[in-house]
Amino acid sequence: MKNLSYLAFSAALAAAMSSGGASAMIVGGVDFGSTGSLSHIETGTLAQTLITGNGQTLTGYGEITTINGLTNYAGADKLYYVFTYTSQNFSPSTVEFVDGVVKVYKGLEFNLSDQSSAQNLTDIQALDPWVQFNGHANLGGIATPSAELFAFGTLSGGVFLNVGGTGLLDVDTSGAFGLPSVADLLDGNGIPDNAGGLADLTVGTISTNLALNQNDPACTGAAGEWCLAGSGNFQGIAAAVPIPATLLLFGSGILSTLGLGLRSRRVRLAPHG
Repeated sequence: MKNLSYLAFSAALAAAMSSGGASAMIVGGVDFGSTGSLSHIETGTLAQTLITGNGQTLTGYGEITTINGLTNYAGADKLYYVFTYTSQNFSPSTVEFVDGVVKVYKGLEFNLSDQSSAQNLTDIQALDPWVQFNGHANLGGIATPSAELFAFGTLSGGVFLNVGGTGLLDVDTSGAFGLPSVADLLDGNGIPDNAGGLADLTVGTISTNLALNQNDPACTGAAGEWCLAGSGNFQGIAAAVPIPATLLLFGSGILSTLGLGLRSRRVRLAPHG
């Protein structure tokens, strides 16, 4: 009967390890929630500079506020991001962006509203590199094939009052920035583009000039000023669901011990003669 109990426990543990059902998926110090789902959705704050023509650099930053609905996804740490794009095909109601780079950092949480955007950029970029994304083209719709981010809005007095943006991103797997384990997880290639290719993330942003960082100079409508703030959403499909290392080691040790016990018991029960 003991042998059957050992075998039943071993089978149950092995099943739990392979399914990962309710286990937390923690990669790069960040909890992505249950390993039962490969989808990941992130929400974040957004602050960005004003674009008034072609060939200008869009700069922005923000804090990832939730991952798969979790606000406390990294203990006392948070993820922060900084991005740059270059504008093209600017018009009074739309603008496209290329050469996109989004760098995500991890570090102790701090309040982005307590200091200027210039200081926020400096402090975020001093945190630990976590992962990098690069812009992915072929968005479809009315965007030209080279566009990686497409923004549309209402322009008044040279300043966008309400702006929405959509885009695609690819994980940078070169290893030059961030953690390889995070890049491997997020490199899911689960988002189809308009040319038969696959991206890793979709991006959606909403911003206005109605509530800006009070520590920044007042927005006058000039290019490069911090004139827009809002929120961003990111969504993708993970490449794989890793078995947590602690569970794997624990399970392997238990199964090994059980195997030794069963083998020893078989030897003692073997007939003599």
